[in-house]
Amino acid sequence: MLNGKREANACPPHITGLKKPLGVIGGMESLATAKFLQALAQKSGGETDREHVPFIALSLPNISDRSHAISIASDAPLRQILERAQWLEKVGCGAIAIPCNTAHFWSSDIANALTINFISMVEVTRDFIHQHNGTDIDNLRTIVLGMEANIQRKLYGHSAAGWGGGAVPDVDSIQQDATRVIDDVKSGNISRARFKMALLVARTRSLKPDAIILGCSELSSASRDIFKGTDVIDPVDVLVDACILWFRNS
Repeated sequence: MLNGKREANACPPHITGLKKPLGVIGGMESLATAKFLQALAQKSGGETDREHVPFIALSLPNISDRSHAISIASDAPLRQILERAQWLEKVGCGAIAIPCNTAHFWSSDIANALTINFISMVEVTRDFIHQHNGTDIDNLRTIVLGMEANIQRKLYGHSAAGWGGGAVPDVDSIQQDATRVIDDVKSGNISRARFKMALLVARTRSLKPDAIILGCSELSSASRDIFKGTDVIDPVDVLVDACILWFRNS
């Protein structure tokens, strides 16, 4: 229902069931979208198909480059994301999720444009870290790996605060290594990306941070599950858990 009436193109209840499906805006790193959907199926915990989280995924990769848009103060990606989000809303989805970190630069604009829930990957990740560490992320020694735009805009907080206000040691060199992993994933060289990712995580762990945040979906795609631990946080994985919780409580 939108404004009290059903849209002509909305899915009828006998198709979607009593619970509305999750809407997934993909295509902003297609491999990360696939990983998100695979994890959603694996972690739903349903014994039958009918117990899994229903979703409608719209993966149209022709969205403008988010990092470039942020650097030139363009809102072109936002307009394209909103077109997709509002379409998913009209066809009957009950919440929207986007398995892309950089897209969350516009998270407040996306949430404000919808009449349904927007499950923010950044917010649920920050909440997850707070719950598991007993303190706010800004009080921890964190290292966020990802695109320069995500680091500069501090989507996951001000990591330098936890390091006594000073610069994180070796952070520039580490981010260069992270960029190389991202480039390999984008070019489809997943084997090389995973090899470099193992070295990157080992090097970052040597600095003994409280948390390493994979702040780019390409890094999530390259990480598999072998790097996970209490110190390595994959926001895509946290988003999956949040979406399952939303569905169960809806």
